[in-house]
Amino acid sequence: PKKLRRRLRRLARATGPGRDTEVQIEWLRPRGQHLAGTHRASLAWILAHLDGRMRKAYAKLGGRLEDEFPALERGLRQHLSVYRTEVHLDPQAPRPTFGEATAAVLRAQTVDLERHLARIEDEDDETEAHQARISAKRVRYLLEPLLDELPPAAPLVKRLKGLQDLLGELHDAHVLETELHDATLRAATERAEKLFALSLAETPDPKILRAERRRTVESGLIALARLNRARRDRLFEKLEDEWLDGARTDFFAELAQAAEALLEHPLPPPLP
Repeated sequence: PKKLRRRLRRLARATGPGRDTEVQIEWLRPRGQHLAGTHRASLAWILAHLDGRMRKAYAKLGGRLEDEFPALERGLRQHLSVYRTEVHLDPQAPRPTFGEATAAVLRAQTVDLERHLARIEDEDDETEAHQARISAKRVRYLLEPLLDELPPAAPLVKRLKGLQDLLGELHDAHVLETELHDATLRAATERAEKLFALSLAETPDPKILRAERRRTVESGLIALARLNRARRDRLFEKLEDEWLDGARTDFFAELAQAAEALLEHPLPPPLP
């Protein structure tokens, strides 16, 4: 039912903030070796901020799971333990085989994936790249259970997994760039507020003021943003070489052949 699907979707989306932050921490933590010594304090600053956010997000998610999942699980078990189907009393009435139904879905999802890939224009096209990743996942999940019947589809599944991983990392780079941009503004504001307060003290300490002026978290965050931008550009170059500019033509031809192969399976035995 639509209501149950909406509840499941909302709960799944609630895992996003904590998961995205955890991915950002995992990528940022080893970057210290690529930073100048004066910038490593900035890495510690952003990691501490992200760690606090991740803990809060997972704590909030835990509360939602405790409140919402028991009823959601009962609803899922109730509706997924049975299914309904049409029974044609006329034995001559045509009915689609599993292969025909699956081939139709595969064709539709293939068109969707190809359309989103074709719409990716440059490194900044975050929306279409993310939609292409979702489409690749759907095609892959459709083919994976059929590998015993369609052994030639195994290389296609492997390539789809590679595309999914590539687009996923590209999405992570886009999200992290936004995070580093916002963090740089936040750090600059915090420093300005501190300098303002120190400057208005009854007896401002010149040494402390000079030290605070030199202590800029922003420059280290910008250095991290450059490293992340270089990652984003490398990933897009790989995407362009392997999937854009006509490089995907053979792959989609093989997907079309897989759909045709599904139609060649024999009809199922008639219902008793």
